[in-house]
Amino acid sequence: MESEIIWKMKKSKRGKEQSKNILISFLLRAGLAIAFFYAGISSFLAPTNWIGFVPNFIGAIISKEIFLMSFSGYQILLGIGLLFDYKTFMLSILSSVTLFLIVSGNIMSLELLFRDVAILFMALALISLSYKSKNK
Repeated sequence: MESEIIWKMKKSKRGKEQSKNILISFLLRAGLAIAFFYAGISSFLAPTNWIGFVPNFIGAIISKEIFLMSFSGYQILLGIGLLFDYKTFMLSILSSVTLFLIVSGNIMSLELLFRDVAILFMALALISLSYKSKNK
């Protein structure tokens, strides 16, 4: 009888822990999705406000305008995938790489992009949280 009570207590703790992780995952994914949605949609609506953040070397490979529109679509798709918990582990890695490249490619504008560093750490936290369930 005593072992059954202990087993139920452990099961209850696991359930609470799992519920907490689900909530944390949702909050991180929603925060990342909102950031990617805002940047992607705003880039479509007002590309002149964002074109300055495209590194110059990109212009030697492809038109900055075409790159910005493509990148905006990528950000929106990334946000949708995160919001709907699709392949969260992989998308959190992509989010981290994307944010790292944005910050490192525009390091001279850190006074504008410092929030992206915090968002990068959200993506890194989501990698850690979703590591066990890679197939999500």
